[in-house]
Amino acid sequence: MDDLVLLHAFPLDARMWDVPGALTPSLRGEGEPDLDVLASQVLALLDERGLDKVLLGGCSMGGYVAMAVLRRAPERVRGLVFIDTKHTADTPEAAANRHAMADRVEREGVGEWLVEAMLPNLLGPDASDTAQASVRTMILEQRAEDVAWWQRAMAKRPDSTDVLESMDVPSLVLVGEHDKITPPDVAAKLAVTLRRSTSERVEGAGHLPPVEQPEEFRARLERWRVQVGL
Repeated sequence: MDDLVLLHAFPLDARMWDVPGALTPSLRGEGEPDLDVLASQVLALLDERGLDKVLLGGCSMGGYVAMAVLRRAPERVRGLVFIDTKHTADTPEAAANRHAMADRVEREGVGEWLVEAMLPNLLGPDASDTAQASVRTMILEQRAEDVAWWQRAMAKRPDSTDVLESMDVPSLVLVGEHDKITPPDVAAKLAVTLRRSTSERVEGAGHLPPVEQPEEFRARLERWRVQVGL
């Protein structure tokens, strides 16, 4: 899977992936908050590895970054995997909530308050103790400046309908059955925006199927790749 690039969710890092052989960068905020900055980091990684075309995937925030890559360099992508993400911009209320969290993390730092705010929405009701501990650890180990930067960058992201409609590549859309942040009906809207999409629901999972059900995630990804010839 050395042509597979997977981009992590907020507020996590590359440790959320258990996919041997995949490139899984940990994204870092730099300069003015804008997802285009993270897209540049991804493209620089592809250049560094000598990868002209890749299968690009992202979970939640990672999906937003993948869409930013498509706006910059659609020719570098030969397939897409979107996990518990959406293609629309934030509502004014959602953007305001992101800025409020960014402000608080700058004042108070990353701590249990952030875990308490995020964990119930990230994991499904059947998430294992291992998954809960992993997500908790990742949240607590993030840099406050990254958490604030990511939120502000996501708050200003554009609607990506136009760029997705223009992509003529195989696409897999996965969503957790119990996802509270981007529920199945949101994933369905994303899937119909893509020309060549396969849409699947992961039963029992919440917002983070790759963490909650890593073996199931890998199996679905591999099965789809075989089906579409990627």
